Amino acid sequence: MLYQTFLVRNSTLMTAEDAKKVLFWLESYQEQQGKAGVEPAAFGEWLSNQEAENQDNPELPPNNDGLISMYFGFMANYAAFYARRIFRQLDLYSLTDWAFLATLRQEEPMTKSALIKRNILEKSTGTEVLKRLKSQGYIEEMPNPEDRRVKWVQLSEKGREMIAEANAFILPMGNVIAGDLTPVEKQELLKLLQKLHLFHEPIFGDADEGELNQLLGLNQ
Repeated sequence: MLYQTFLVRNSTLMTAEDAKKVLFWLESYQEQQGKAGVEPAAFGEWLSNQEAENQDNPELPPNNDGLISMYFGFMANYAAFYARRIFRQLDLYSLTDWAFLATLRQEEPMTKSALIKRNILEKSTGTEVLKRLKSQGYIEEMPNPEDRRVKWVQLSEKGREMIAEANAFILPMGNVIAGDLTPVEKQELLKLLQKLHLFHEPIFGDADEGELNQLLGLNQ
C-alpha cells in the first residue's frame, strides 16, 4: 500500500508512534474518500480540516468504528500468539478446543449445535473441533432422551483431567492479555465487551445471509 511505502521511505524521520498516527490518518482518509491512492495536496487539506474539527483531541482519527474493529483484530492475534506457545505444552490443538472443553465443564451435557453456537463458530468449523476432541478421547457422546436424532456431548474423565491441566496455563495467559489495565478498567472493559456480545449474538445466531449482506453493505 502507498502508506506502507511512505513509512519505509520516511522511517528515519519519524518515531514508531508517529508512524502509527500516520497509518491511522491515512486509512481514515482512504476510507472516507473511497480511494486506494493518496494525493499529497488533497491529503494535506483533509488533515487540516480534521485538525480544525478535533481541537479537543487533535490526534483522534475520525473513523473510530474502523479503529475499534482493527484493535479487536489485533487483540485476537495477540491471544493466538500467546496461545500457540501454551499449546506446545499441552495435548490440545488450539484455544478453541480448550474453550469447548471449558464450556462443557460448566454446562454439560449439551447438544453439539448448542456447544458450537455457544463458542461463536459456524457449524462446519465446530463439527471439526468436536471430531478432534472425540478422537482424542476428551469428550463422549450420549443419547438425548428427548430426541433420539440429537446426541448430547459431555466431558470424559480424560477431558476433565485435560481441562484442569490446561487451566493452569490458560489463566495466567489471561493476566498477560489483560495487560496493565487497572481493576476498574478491567471491569469497565468487561461490561463493554458483554454489551457488544449481547448485540452480536442474535445476529450471529440467526445468520440470515440477506440481512447480513444488508447490514454489512454488501451487494446482494
